[in-house]
Amino acid sequence: MIPTSDTEPSPAEQPRPRRRSRAQVVLVWAVAVLAVALLAVPVVLTASPARCASCHEMKPYYDSWNTSSHRAAAPNCRYCHSRPGPIGFLGYEAGFYGMMLGHVAGAKVDTAATNTPAVASCLRSECHSLNRETSNSGDIKIDHRLHVTQAHIPCARCHPGAVHAGVDGRAKLPPMSLCKQCHADKMQQCAYCHTQQQLQPPPPGAHR
Repeated sequence: MIPTSDTEPSPAEQPRPRRRSRAQVVLVWAVAVLAVALLAVPVVLTASPARCASCHEMKPYYDSWNTSSHRAAAPNCRYCHSRPGPIGFLGYEAGFYGMMLGHVAGAKVDTAATNTPAVASCLRSECHSLNRETSNSGDIKIDHRLHVTQAHIPCARCHPGAVHAGVDGRAKLPPMSLCKQCHADKMQQCAYCHTQQQLQPPPPGAHR
């Protein structure tokens, strides 16, 4: 028989792992239920655009979406305004509380500052593509892939009114003044942007 040390406790004397008390278990479950409830509230309230419009700040956005082509493509607000993936979804729902607190406090709520649709939202497989080199009319030469991937210009920068036209002055089509911010030196060269031959350069102030 191998002698054991006098200081080594016998198996009967080994300390047993501490079991959680009933109060600790209840606390853990209470925190879990509260977390689920805090997430469920914005998920339920943002699942339907009509529910979002129950806050008066969102009413113009709902009305403009309801008359746009995106009504059929985007079933709810978070489809475009949250980035694809679980992290984007959680971030979008968490932002709900910031807007809700601002609404309750009577502060001016900036409804789009943190939820502007990302390029990834626009480029969902069933939505838009960067393989476009002209406008819908075919007149404006605009390489979408170059502007997004090389110039790092997000879709909403040029198309702020694609869905919510008229809200806060959003234009449905990008104005020439927006193009001028990057291409001021080309404004008198019509063929640089247009596929159709122009008779003369546009007068100063046109399309602003």
